[in-house]
Amino acid sequence: MLRSDFDNHTLWSVLDRIDDQLTTIVAEHQPPEMPSVERIKTQMAYVRSFDVVASTRAAFFHPQMLTPVQAIWESVESSLSTRVGNGVDHTNYLQQAADQAETGLLQMAAWPRPYGRGGEVNQMNTLFEQLLEAQRISIEALESEHEKLRNEIAEYNTQVESKRDEVNAELLEAEAKLETLQETIEEQKSELAAAVAEAEAAVEALDEKNSAAYKEWRTAREADFNEDFQPLRDSVAERLGAAEAEYGELIGAKEKYTKLVSAIAADEVASQFESEADWGRRVGNRFYLLGFALLLVATVPLIWLIFDGTKSGDGAVNWTAIITRVAIGILAGSAATVAIRLGSRLINNANAIKRMELELRAIGPFLANVSEKPKVDDAFIELVGKAFGNTYAETTSTGGKESTDDKTSVTTLAQLLEVIDKARKVIPPGQTPG
Repeated sequence: MLRSDFDNHTLWSVLDRIDDQLTTIVAEHQPPEMPSVERIKTQMAYVRSFDVVASTRAAFFHPQMLTPVQAIWESVESSLSTRVGNGVDHTNYLQQAADQAETGLLQMAAWPRPYGRGGEVNQMNTLFEQLLEAQRISIEALESEHEKLRNEIAEYNTQVESKRDEVNAELLEAEAKLETLQETIEEQKSELAAAVAEAEAAVEALDEKNSAAYKEWRTAREADFNEDFQPLRDSVAERLGAAEAEYGELIGAKEKYTKLVSAIAADEVASQFESEADWGRRVGNRFYLLGFALLLVATVPLIWLIFDGTKSGDGAVNWTAIITRVAIGILAGSAATVAIRLGSRLINNANAIKRMELELRAIGPFLANVSEKPKVDDAFIELVGKAFGNTYAETTSTGGKESTDDKTSVTTLAQLLEVIDKARKVIPPGQTPG
């Protein structure tokens, strides 16, 4: 590698820019950042120490030996740019730059070293000179910061002395005012205590006077009130007693009227039930008589069939007469069945209605001496439900049990017809039965 190429390599311009950035950071006077700055400057001095021996050792360098080191220092430059741009609150970027600068030693391990002691001495001298320069710059920065702090402390002391005199003067003035105020408070306290004692005495005297006057006025008013309103009170008490007596009489009259109306209504309803029961019995008995009469009518043709001959003049069986008589008997028997069934239903309904009539007439006297009104009301409600609800309908429709009269059978008549039909088929016309 030529000396000119070595001297003009981009690495040295990157180091110059980093040097400017470090100068800016040092000018901010941040002592915690100085160790990181010194680490970076030490590595920069070591890299620049090779520039001294470049006159004799440039031929032993290759661009690939300088480029990796350049890349590392460009990353250092980027971290320092971030630190300078963001301010002192981002010291971590400065520490990051110092760590990156020290990693350059790994890439510089392949760089050639001078063989003669003179070249090595020159390189070390250059390195120490640059380190001393870096130390000098750091010391100057610290001295500048120290001077700045000393000036600020002196200014602060001056301000404190000035404020102390002002505060002392204000404190003395406040103490004087406090003493004056305390004296005034003591005087007003004494005056206030005297005024309070005088006011309490006046209030007690006024209270005693007002209490006595109020008691006298109240006693007089009570006497006047009793004198004026006692007759009225007696009259009101007398009228109240009379009103209570009249109210009791009204309550008794109301109960009697309620019972009377209830009895009249029950008797009226019972009378209707009685009339309905009597009518049902009369009509039912008539239907019974009609049914029995029809049964008698039905038996006449059958009896006639037994005792009267059914043969014609030539000795043949007169089936027409037999069938006619049997038909008359069947019709009469059917009519008797209908009549007896209607009579049975009417008699059963009349019995149920009569029983309801007796219950309506008897419930009032039976419950008259029962003192528990809820039970009496329940009994009346049950009776009303039985008289006009489903219970009455079921009782009157079924008669309470199966009626034997309602099931008058016509089976005998059917069997009789069947026997006559068989006889007509067995005995030929014109013959008498064997």
